[in-house]
Amino acid sequence: MLTKRRRWLAFGATLFIFLFVWMWSPWAKYRYQGDGTFTDSGFFSYPRYHVRFSSITLSKVGEYRYHFRGIPNEEMTLLLSTDRDGSKQRHELTSLRTSIEAVLTDGHGREACKAVGRPEDGNRDGVWVLTTGFGTAYWHWQCNHIQLRPSESYELVVRIKVIDPRSGDIAVTPLLEGGGLELP
Repeated sequence: MLTKRRRWLAFGATLFIFLFVWMWSPWAKYRYQGDGTFTDSGFFSYPRYHVRFSSITLSKVGEYRYHFRGIPNEEMTLLLSTDRDGSKQRHELTSLRTSIEAVLTDGHGREACKAVGRPEDGNRDGVWVLTTGFGTAYWHWQCNHIQLRPSESYELVVRIKVIDPRSGDIAVTPLLEGGGLELP
């Protein structure tokens, strides 16, 4: 028979293990299925989860479809990452007349987000804003902080509708990023 003290110690140890595994959640990468590469940067990183899809060239009209499921239950942001140096080529990257549309739908056909616009400076409707923090990427306010669920399947469709001849060999890589511990 366990003493009262041993029961409390067993309860505390069980709670500690549960919290540790919950924070670490190593199974998230095994639940993900579909197009793209899923990575988990760890509990103390922000953003924690990343899904990288295949690159898209901005120099030709086209439609690109990506399917996935098993994403963690987190708010995610859709980014269109580029390998260009945004601090040096900001004018080139924000003056393109390329029209980009991104639509994320769940398995029931409901839109999780829809963003249409062209690269520019300034956060307003119809604009893919260039950010140059830890890399260079475009984001759109309508596909920012989208709540995704692990039990849903999703389809991301990116369309390059109008091209700018100046886009040359500029390519973007769709990314979904979110979760983690955001410190002040």
